Amino acid sequence: MRSNGITVQLMERIICALSYITFGIVGVIWIVISYIIKNSMSQFCTYNIYQSIFFSFFLYILSLICSIAAGFLGAIPVVGNFVNNFVIFFTQTPIYFGYTLWGFIVLVFICYFVIFVIFGRYPYIPFISDVINSGFRR
Repeated sequence: MRSNGITVQLMERIICALSYITFGIVGVIWIVISYIIKNSMSQFCTYNIYQSIFFSFFLYILSLICSIAAGFLGAIPVVGNFVNNFVIFFTQTPIYFGYTLWGFIVLVFICYFVIFVIFGRYPYIPFISDVINSGFRR
């Protein structure tokens, strides 16, 4: 009976890690499967899955806002050249093993999340984790 509890906990850690790696897709699938088989998820699993989903939406919105701002600022004559060069450097120039600076920053966050989840800890990122904590009140 005890080994079954350890297997479930290990399975939840793996599901949470995969949810971060796939930007929430595995988490959404796990939520649907849990709903269909009427299995309640643990607080750890729920928190991390929803945080991975929120993190992916946060990255999407941040990327969208930055691209809109770069488009507007790129039209300004003096500032436009600087903004365009900065955007190219930040999002298109490979820096480290083929990753751009933006991609490397996202990779570091994903590694941070996955390492904490594998060790059974709650990863904390100031804005994102505060939103998730207020929603779940853990």
